[in-house]
Amino acid sequence: MEDWQAIRKDPLRKLNILFSSVEKIMSIVPSIVKTIFTKRIQDLKPQETEAIATNKATAKLIGNQKSEGIVRGFTLIQDEPESVASTGTGPTPTDFLIAPVAFCENVVFARNAVLNDLDIQALETTASGDWDMKGLFEIGSANPSFRSILVETRVRTNGPLKKAVEVARMTHNRCPVHATLKKATKMTFKLFVNDVEASL
Repeated sequence: MEDWQAIRKDPLRKLNILFSSVEKIMSIVPSIVKTIFTKRIQDLKPQETEAIATNKATAKLIGNQKSEGIVRGFTLIQDEPESVASTGTGPTPTDFLIAPVAFCENVVFARNAVLNDLDIQALETTASGDWDMKGLFEIGSANPSFRSILVETRVRTNGPLKKAVEVARMTHNRCPVHATLKKATKMTFKLFVNDVEASL
């Protein structure tokens, strides 16, 4: 319990904690998450109308190729690298496109894990995508859209492999970012449970 309390008070300290000590934690997702989302599911099921959520971001160019974005009260900085004559002080728009894939997969995996009583001691998702830079300038028939996105999720759990795979499948079906992008490009997934690749 001491390690968990220390992590809550100082999140950066977790980087210095050996994995063996983290394994002592029952789950990195607190049980209150299950309570909240069980209630939310119960509230949503009887609704006859859609339950629409809206996300909004505003970006203002503040100089060169650099923009300041406001999303739900948070300020984000977008920039281009020095190699294209900018200042390299923030992620690029394509970085911002790929990062939410990993973030959303993590959030939805964590929620589904706790809802299905799968304890997780560690969870990490990497998303990577390929696109043709020639498409930026309409060179030939090049298309600037992402050709494919690979999502690799690594989870450490004391639970059964079958349940981890089930949670991963739920995650891919329920993640709004994934659901949106899979309409536009090829999405490939890999799941590693306790460092061993699992068949999805």
